[in-house]
Order: sequence, then C-alpha cells, then structure tokens
Amino acid sequence: MSFADYLRDRVSSDYKNLIIQKLEEIREQTEKLKSSQIPSFDENHQKVRQAVQNELTRVQDILERELSDAQDRISSNFQSLIDKHIASWYQADVTPFEQQIEVLLSDIVSNIPVPPKKKSTDLESLTDLMKKIDQQHTQSEILNSLLMHIASWVDRAVLFVVKGNQASGWAALGLGSDWNTNRVRSIRVDLDKQNILNEVTNSGELSHGTADKYPDNGEIYLSIGHRFPKSVVACPIKVRGKIAGILYADIEDDFAEKPDLPELLFLATRSAGLAIDLLPLKPKTAPVAVKETPPPVPQVEQVEQLEIPPPPPVPEAEVAKPQPVVPVEPVAVLPEPVVSEEPAAVQEEPETVAEVVAAVAAEPEIVEAEPEEAEGTVVMPLIVPSPVLSDEEQKLHADAKRFARLLVSEIKLYNEAQVSAGREHRDLYDRLREDIERSRQMYQNRVPNHIHTSTNYFYEELVKTLANGDPTLLGM
Repeated sequence: MSFADYLRDRVSSDYKNLIIQKLEEIREQTEKLKSSQIPSFDENHQKVRQAVQNELTRVQDILERELSDAQDRISSNFQSLIDKHIASWYQADVTPFEQQIEVLLSDIVSNIPVPPKKKSTDLESLTDLMKKIDQQHTQSEILNSLLMHIASWVDRAVLFVVKGNQASGWAALGLGSDWNTNRVRSIRVDLDKQNILNEVTNSGELSHGTADKYPDNGEIYLSIGHRFPKSVVACPIKVRGKIAGILYADIEDDFAEKPDLPELLFLATRSAGLAIDLLPLKPKTAPVAVKETPPPVPQVEQVEQLEIPPPPPVPEAEVAKPQPVVPVEPVAVLPEPVVSEEPAAVQEEPETVAEVVAAVAAEPEIVEAEPEEAEGTVVMPLIVPSPVLSDEEQKLHADAKRFARLLVSEIKLYNEAQVSAGREHRDLYDRLREDIERSRQMYQNRVPNHIHTSTNYFYEELVKTLANGDPTLLGM
C-alpha cells in the first residue's frame, strides 16, 4: 500500500469517526431540546384552545342578545302596524257592508224551510196508557195495565200496597224469571224507616233521586233482587184522597238521561188513581162468558187478579165542591186475601157499583135529597113500606139495598183499623163520622127520594156490616 492510500484511509477513518461523534452530540442535544420543548408546546396549545373557546362563547352570547333584541323590535313593530291597521279599519264606514249583510241574512232566513214539529214520544206513550186504563173495568185491570205499560220506561218496578206502617208487594216487573206471585207478595218494606217509600207516605207526593238519597233504601234493593240501581223514583197511588199504594221504579242511568221519567210516572199513577175513583160511574158492560188472560209482556211478572169492591161514585155536587179528607192511616187498594168478617151475602154479591149506578140512573124520577136538620146522625125513621109493590118498585128497592151494601162495604174496606177499634170501644160512628156522612149523602143523591125517606136500608147496612149486627157498637 502506498503512503497516499494509507493517508487517505486514515483521513477517511478519522473524518468518519468525527462525523459519528458530531452526529451523536447532535442527537443528544436534539433529545434534550425535545424533552424541554414538548410540555411547553402542549401547555401553549391548551391555552390557545381555551382562549378560542371563550371567544366563541362570548360571540355566541352577543349574537343571541342581538337576535333577541331584533325579535323584540320586529314583534313590537308588527303589533304596532296591526293596531294601526285595525284602528283605521274600525274608523272606516262599514254601513254599506252592514246593509249587505242584513239583506243576505234576510234572504237566507226567508228561504230556510220551517222544520216540522216532532211529536213527543213520551206524551204519545202516556196517552196510550190512559187509553188502556179507560178500557179497564176493575182496579186490578187498571193497575196491571199501568205496570205492564211502564215496562218500556224503567228497568224494574214494584207496585206496593200500603197498610198502616208497612208496604207489601202486589205486582212487579223486571225482577227476573225466578220471581213468581207468592215471592212478590212476600216483599215487605217498613214505612217507619228512612227510605223513599216513607218519603212518599209522609209528603203524599212524588219522590225521586239517586239510589243513596235515603239511608235505608238498601233494604228495598236487597228485598227485590240484591242489585243496587243508579236512580230511583216512587209515586203515590191515591184513591179518594188516601194513599192506597205506591209505585216504585228504578233505572241504571242518571235522571239526566231521562229527565221526564219521574213526571211521566207521576202522571201515570195519578191517572190510575183517578180511574179507580171513577170506576163506579162507568156504564154497565155486557158480561163476558170467558175472560181470557192477556198475553204476558216481556219482563213483567204476571200476578193473579184480585177483585174487590170498587170505591163508590162521587156525586156531581161533590165534584164541584171537594169534601175535606180527615187524615187517617193509608189503606190498601188491593189487600192480600184475608179471612173477612163481612157476612157471606156481602162477599158473594155479584153486582158492582157501576151496575147499581146504571140501574138507579135509569130511573127518571130521581131527585136531590133535602138536607137534614139534625147534623151528624144516620138514624132514619122506621116507616114500613107498602106491602104491595110493583115489579119496578121492587127493583128500585133491591138496587137501593145493593148500593147501600156497597157503600158501607167500601167504608169498612178503607178503614179496617178504625173499624176494629170502633167495635172494641163501641164508638164506630164517632171514628168514621166523616166517611159515614159522605156515603150517606151519596146514597141519598143516587137513590129515589121516596125510597130513602121511607126505608132504613143504609142504617141497616151500617149495623149489619160495620157493627156485626149489634147497633150498640155504633155508639149513636
């Protein structure tokens, strides 16, 4: 190897080592610089970022305030423009427009056809019921017609008979197929308790409301089927001014849904009571050989017909001037079958008051009875009639006897409690003075004058029916 080559290799090696050394120093310095500069850079970056975020927030707040202020200004200006426009519109002359509107309205009204008036279905139904009642000839038929007709008005109904302080079931509808006559007749309601029937007997008027209006109503619901309704109504059935029965009915709706129902039931029961009062005035009808039972109405529990003597007729004089009614305990129109204390002849009498009235009315010589001087007595002078009577006279006497028997039987029927007490204390006349005098006046008005002044038929019937044949029980 030449010296030049050696020298070149040596210089290259030294230069290379020097370069390596310098590179190593540069690397170490770079590492040192890097370790010292990176934390400072991150910190500065974070500060810059936070500053930018704060500035953005500040700008956003400014923009929002500016936007809100702009909206308020726009809204204020818009409302001001609207108010200004409305004020100018109100101040404008609108008379021509008003005239045009009036003309248009007049044309419209003149061209609208008048709507036809609709018939009241409730009024039609009530009218149908009154027609049915007018066609009946006994109390039982009237009350059953009433009960069957209202089957479309109510959900349940029970017709109660009032006796003293107790109401007894007589007929019902809507109680279910397992209810028969005997079960309906076993229903008893105490009228001394706070229930809707007690309210009717005390006031003598219609009572209705919610099912819980009276605290003891629950006993009624339990006795007729263990189902509590939503609304209930009860109406008195008055005969000769006395409450003889009560019609109870209930529905599963509020009366707001059927506002006319209580008044309809009241009118229906009042019509039935008046029809019973007027039964004796009905003309005699032809006898029917076989009386067919009317077909049952759905949901109506049919009960057996109870025939009792109807109340006596009211003379025209009393219709014009009603007689005062002495407060007495309500009695039943249709009492349950009991062992009667009346003589067999009275119970088996086939004639009705209507037949007697028709027979007596056929007599052309009927005259008004003159008022007696001694007020408050029913004793008539004993005058023996002529032993020889024509067939027509015999018929008039028989009619007078039947009419007297029916009048006195009616007094006993409607005053059972007073009759029993009067027999016990021997003061029947004092207890029943008003009913006796009223019936005696009816007897005198309906029977020919020459018969009632020459016989004692009415007095004899008082002794026979009321006093059981003992005149001392009358206490006169």
